[in-house]
Amino acid sequence: MRFASGRTPLIHSLARCTGSPQHAICTLDAALQRCILKCMDELAPIAELNGGYLMRHQLNDLGYSDALIRRARRDGLLTRLRHGTYVVSAVWRMLSATQRHAVLVRSVLDKLGSSVVASHQSAAALHGHDLYGVELTNVHVTRTDGYRGRREAGVVYHEGVIESDEDISELGGRLVTEPVRAVFEACSVISTEAGIVLAGSAMRAGHVTKVQLEDDSHRFDHWPGTRRARLAIRLADGRLETVGEARSLYMMWRHGIPHPELQWRVVTSAGIIVARTDFAWIEARHTGEFDGLVKYGRLNPYATDPGRIIADEKIREDLVRDELLGMSRWVWSELEPAVQAKTAIRIKRGIEVSRRLYRHNATTIPLS
Repeated sequence: MRFASGRTPLIHSLARCTGSPQHAICTLDAALQRCILKCMDELAPIAELNGGYLMRHQLNDLGYSDALIRRARRDGLLTRLRHGTYVVSAVWRMLSATQRHAVLVRSVLDKLGSSVVASHQSAAALHGHDLYGVELTNVHVTRTDGYRGRREAGVVYHEGVIESDEDISELGGRLVTEPVRAVFEACSVISTEAGIVLAGSAMRAGHVTKVQLEDDSHRFDHWPGTRRARLAIRLADGRLETVGEARSLYMMWRHGIPHPELQWRVVTSAGIIVARTDFAWIEARHTGEFDGLVKYGRLNPYATDPGRIIADEKIREDLVRDELLGMSRWVWSELEPAVQAKTAIRIKRGIEVSRRLYRHNATTIPLS
């Protein structure tokens, strides 16, 4: 039987969700909605207890046969994570790429047990650090059983030496390299830009300090990628509040823009704080702002009035300019490699224009 739309009703699977075959014969969209709610009520709490995933045997124990699991996958109710491992699709769609990787890592650790420790970017994901431009298909672990490293079934086994228990943290009953080591491990195998993002977020979260990372780096001198890791850590800063700001700082370093002050407060002669800018070149009396999704996208506090935040930002920019300060703005697309150099040139020009226009006419105000 087919509806006029050409869709096939999910009579057998929906009968289980709705309680009777008669109720299952309905429009597909309404039936799917009920089935999604049923899956969320029944499966999501179990998945959450597991760490975000469900095992095939758990679904079988709940009465979901293999045939019904296949049907649920086809209908978009379940998503296969790896062999014998599934996630509730409605929950999965709400997760970021880093959060999805963390679920994958937990499922692998629970299968492999204490013979491995989550490490590198996989450990960083479990610690909640920002990951950008990082390959997240494979799970990275370090062996504790003395066997050689290898790649197998989506898992990268590293054979690095775990020197002491101080190198290991426990998160939700799972073994993970502690934050200092995890950051250095990851920064040694990812790009400098990605390393700045990761290390900066770990500093911002209070999990590590730059001093800790620099002081501990001698322990990893024999690792490949140590030089790249040290560069990323040197450039990273916990005051960078978003991935976009961290990428912006990398762009400035790469294209020779002078290192800015971060999160600089603009204060009037009366001592009133009128703004806090992402970046500032104080000597040139110029400020910089990365405008990302936090302001204009899904995290916009004025969800019902998207234009309001833009108007507020325009008022804020006018207040900054009233203090004889210039401003450059850029967005996510302007940080892409193909156009990054043009963005840097525009910022450099803005700095020089502000230097000519405002430097000699400005009143010096103590910084706060």
